[in-house]
Amino acid sequence: MIKPKIKRISGVLGFLLLFSSCGTPTISVDESTYEPKIVINGFLIPGNPVSKIKIDRNFPLGQSIDKNEIPLNDAQVRITDVAADTAFTLSYNPDSAWFEYSGTDLNIKYGKTYRLDVSATLDGRPLQAASVTTVPDEGLKIDRLASVFGDLTYRQTSGEGNLISPLIVYEQSGNSAFYLLSISALDAGFSTFIYENPMGQKLEKMLDRGRKIEDLQYSGKWKRPDNENNSYSFIEVNWFRIWFYGPYRLVLYAGDQNYYHYYNTSNNVMGMDGNLHEPIFDIEGDGIGVFGSAVTDTVYLNVLRP
Repeated sequence: MIKPKIKRISGVLGFLLLFSSCGTPTISVDESTYEPKIVINGFLIPGNPVSKIKIDRNFPLGQSIDKNEIPLNDAQVRITDVAADTAFTLSYNPDSAWFEYSGTDLNIKYGKTYRLDVSATLDGRPLQAASVTTVPDEGLKIDRLASVFGDLTYRQTSGEGNLISPLIVYEQSGNSAFYLLSISALDAGFSTFIYENPMGQKLEKMLDRGRKIEDLQYSGKWKRPDNENNSYSFIEVNWFRIWFYGPYRLVLYAGDQNYYHYYNTSNNVMGMDGNLHEPIFDIEGDGIGVFGSAVTDTVYLNVLRP
């Protein structure tokens, strides 16, 4: 199962104190602003084994960092099934640098609540962090008959000349906070770049201006749940999100509240009025990051040359 592509918190940044006045934000950073933090990045998906739970640490700004020191491989990590009041200890996998559960008796289920507890010692200080997620209910399903995916010519039009865009029609899951469609080009490169795009953009010039291929290869589009009386909804994939010919993986996530908060605030820390604010982490204690859950469904798109 595909794991969510999310915006990660940099392990090299200190925990900044933000000071602002209305419309004229400023940031004051010095040695006193650094606080050691446990950095959490993990998701639970029903039917999937518990793995890829990243437990890292932050560092003061300006410090030389050994990348091998970023993972907290000696942290104590456990997940508790809240209803059953049963805890499961996770182990560190040195090959992948994440924590996982190797047993078979922890089964993530729809609608269930789970708690993550992490304890570790950073800079000589004992730290603890915890977070609770409630998995969305069963129900998410892409309607493959009503959706538009599979083979589709770039900017294909109907017989009447109307543009046909990729479209994901889906049945909603109860208890979900938002829906995210992850759009991933599986064969991104110079030979597959769509130079015939309406904006007239050239890949070489975009890279010269600081863009990366990954910026064009991956994108996402999200929406809040629709009226509960209508269990179906849709997300249209606008053609301006498609920069390469070839295969695409479209993964639809019904995410919990933790995932929703993290996705929409971790990379957007300035409000409309210009004031700065901290991301919403939904983590208790000495932690930052995200511990969430989601239900998923996947289809594939193949963008053909005209």
